[in-house]
Parts: sequence; C-alpha cells; structure tokens
Amino acid sequence: MEVAVEYEYGQYLECEANGMIYILGGDEQVKWKLYRGLKRFVTGKLLNEIEEHVYGDDGIVIKIDGKPVKAKDIRILLLDNRESFLEQLRYTKGSMLFQYSESLQENFSVVRKIDEINDEVLRLELILQELYAEVFTSMRPLLKAVTYADLLKSSLGLAYFENEKEYPLEMMDVATIVDDYCDLLQQHILANQKLTWLWIKNPKAFMSQPILIKFTQRLRKICEDTGLLHVFILSDECLEITYNQEDLSNTVLVYQNQNQQLPDFETFVNSLERYYPDRFVFKQAELLKSLYRIFPYIGRESQFEIYLNPKDMILLKVVSKLLEANCEPKYPDLEVHLTNLEKKFLQNE
Repeated sequence: MEVAVEYEYGQYLECEANGMIYILGGDEQVKWKLYRGLKRFVTGKLLNEIEEHVYGDDGIVIKIDGKPVKAKDIRILLLDNRESFLEQLRYTKGSMLFQYSESLQENFSVVRKIDEINDEVLRLELILQELYAEVFTSMRPLLKAVTYADLLKSSLGLAYFENEKEYPLEMMDVATIVDDYCDLLQQHILANQKLTWLWIKNPKAFMSQPILIKFTQRLRKICEDTGLLHVFILSDECLEITYNQEDLSNTVLVYQNQNQQLPDFETFVNSLERYYPDRFVFKQAELLKSLYRIFPYIGRESQFEIYLNPKDMILLKVVSKLLEANCEPKYPDLEVHLTNLEKKFLQNE
C-alpha cells in the first residue's frame, strides 16, 4: 500500500505501508506536523482561511495508492497520551466501545431477552389497567415496549476492575486495560471490514516499556490477522521493543525536511559494510538494537550531547554519511574510563 500524507502544502511523507511502520529520525518538527495534520483531517470539516494558508485550497491531502481519500473512507485512530488511550473505552458516541455496544442489538440472545422483557411489560400493563379500572371509567395506562437502544441510553453503566477492585476509568492503569483496547480494536475492524490506521506518537510518554512491548506485539498480530490494520509509530526517542529484519524496510527516517524509507535488511547491511571504517562484525539481533537506538538521532541539526556506547556512535556516523544527513552531535569524552573501584562496585565485587 503506497501512502502519501501531506503535512504542509505540497510536502508529503511518502512510504510503502505494510503492517507496522516506524517513523523515526531527528526532525521532530516534521513528525509533529504530520500528527497535527492527521488530527485535523479526521474531523472531516472544511479548513478555515488560516488553515488554507498552511495546507492549500485542496485541504489536507492523503493518498493511498495514488488516490485521494476522505475522512469517511478510512478509520484513523490517534494515540498521543493516556487520555486518548482511554477515550475509546468510554461509552461515548463514536468510540469503539459505543459501536460495539450498539452492535449487540442484533445478537440473538439479546433479541430474545428483550422479547421476554416486553412480555413481562405487557403483563404489568394488564395489571395496571385492572387497577386503573377500579377507580377510573375512561382512563387506561399504556406502557411503552422496551428497546435495546432505550436500555443503552438510560440504564447502561460500566464498571472497571483492577485486581478485583472497582476504579473509575480515569484511574485505571494502562497496563490493566491494554488487552481490552486490543480486543476491542480487533473486534471493531472485523465487524466493520474497513481499512484502519492507528497512529501512535511518542508512546513512551504514556506507556511503560514492558507494556509497550506487549502492546506492539498485540498490534502486530492484529495487523497480520485482519490485513486491514496499519500501525504508524512516530517517536522522537529510542523505543526498546523487539524488532525483526522485516521492520527495517518498514522504517521511515525523517531528517532535515526530507524522509527516506529504508531498504530491506540485507541491502542495508551491505551498504553499511561499505562505509564502515573497520571490519563490520555485528550479530543480527545486536545490529537491529543498535540501529533503532541511533535512528532517533539521524539528522538532528542542533548541537546536542548523546550518551551511547562507542559502537553505536560509530554506527550513527556511518548511517548519517550513508543517508547524507548532517549530524554533528557533541560526544561525551570517550577517553573517560572507570576506575578499578568503580568497576568492582558495578560488578558487586
């Protein structure tokens, strides 16, 4: 699936999107503009005059395989903080939970139980009519039949539990509800059979590393099972999750107002070997970890200090040269070594 997302007039992030896409690199402003435009796009409203100066008369353009799409053509979900994670688990109009709850009105067991309730309502109506007849000559009570929609509107409440103790949703730990979010997302996609994009911006800001690992693993499985979900992760810092070879070609680096989707793993490694100053010796797993540690620094223009191990620093410089990205960070003093006592302290000796 070829994707092009406009983040300013005439400027696009373009990539081949399959499953999970990682949008990394040192240009934090472009990543922010991308996310800003998506939040505006999903409203489906026409741009005002000031916004047209930013995006042009045609509005925010998103293309899939070269064809422009409208907000109604695709479901776009956005996660950038804890609140945005919780809002889909609230029974509010438009949320995934709202749509799931409404869909149950066609469930056979629900329909049968509503019919049983209405039989009881009819019996109650007859009792009331008899009581009214004892007092009134021309007045009879009539009870309205119960509908599932009526019950949702006036009677539905939701309880949220953590360790068998009830909490308000606002107090729930994301770790407790991440499975519910994923289950709800998968059910929503299967029920609607609609192309769905999930954009996640800086997930480490609202999710711990163990939960982020679990979350991305679940999302990867939903992508594979449905074929309709595509996840775009925008991050300004290293995400210590599990990567595989296929993730490399699903990684887009944005730097100095340009973006570059990386090639497949083997091609990229061959390029690194040509630029590396010494014999290139990396195990696959170690190389992937190292690459994703350095990717957030590619193309950062301002002077900044980084704290990476020497191997990572060399790799950062090699990748920067390979991509022709200006990257001149201030490295901490590489000549500083630990004393023997410091080493023993760290080794608990």
